[in-house]
Amino acid sequence: MEQLLIFDLDDTLFETKSIEKKAVQPIFDTFEPLLIHRFGTALTAKIVSELWKYPFDVVAQKYNFGATLNAEFAHLVHTHEYELNINTFDDFTVIEHLPQEKILVTTGFSKLQNAKIDALGIKNMFSEVYIDDILSATRIFKKGIFQNILLKRKIDPALVYIIGDNPDSELKAGFELGLHTIQVSKFGQEKSNYAKYCISDFNELLPILK
Repeated sequence: MEQLLIFDLDDTLFETKSIEKKAVQPIFDTFEPLLIHRFGTALTAKIVSELWKYPFDVVAQKYNFGATLNAEFAHLVHTHEYELNINTFDDFTVIEHLPQEKILVTTGFSKLQNAKIDALGIKNMFSEVYIDDILSATRIFKKGIFQNILLKRKIDPALVYIIGDNPDSELKAGFELGLHTIQVSKFGQEKSNYAKYCISDFNELLPILK
């Protein structure tokens, strides 16, 4: 069997911070008063700052948003119409020309993640796309998605490469499943203990995949 490459999206294939704030500002404009009602003005300012920097589920858990606030935010995200002006990293052409089968597995809100994929124009480059929706009642996380892929394909784990930036998400999951883990460090992140390899340029994939 041939190698299977499983890619993350955010800060792996494109820079998440390249999304202009105005593209999602209406969501925050509506959500912020709800936070103020619950947490007060000062703490809300801190929470909103963190929501711009970190995944929603991480912040929501840290401040114990609860089901109501989570549902309100999810509703705003799923009803907002996105106009995203984003691009893949310059060296993405390396990935386009890789002969191996490629799968995309990304975490976030389904509508927003799909909007990113559509704006980048990369969907057709992957044989399958999975979204680990952070507020799904049946969420199995990336590890569960990876396990399902392995079971479905009956593939040797030694042929599977997980390529992403997040030590606590795809890299940890891949490591625990005995898969090859390749950390994408576009911004100088230190190599994770869960990463077998660490690269800053996709050209560095070529000798690893030989």
